[in-house]
Amino acid sequence: MAKKILWFSRHQPMAFQIPILQNIFGRDMILEKKVGNDSYMNAEKIVQFIKENHFEEIVMVAPFSVMAKVIELGVKPIKADVVEVKDESLATFSFGGRHYKFIKFVRVIRLELVTKDLN
Repeated sequence: MAKKILWFSRHQPMAFQIPILQNIFGRDMILEKKVGNDSYMNAEKIVQFIKENHFEEIVMVAPFSVMAKVIELGVKPIKADVVEVKDESLATFSFGGRHYKFIKFVRVIRLELVTKDLN
């Protein structure tokens, strides 16, 4: 049976990302996209949307605070692991004048912010 996956981002997936997801989840996966203005949901609404629409996975591009809350609510999202590169020839994609190399997709298990007083 095909896995139902939600792509949650302000941007469409890049062409090279879909075959990578198919290799992970199977060629018959169903990738539904929630992009643009619809991607400005709070964590509770995201989790509710996942459950109501029976998604098995979510690939998420969101602020870490939103992602952390989604995890707290029981969903372990997938995100693209990318690094910024100076040499454009090494880049998989460019955005806002910066160049990035896609490494792999990873599942986010926990996000933790550790701080220290400045005084």
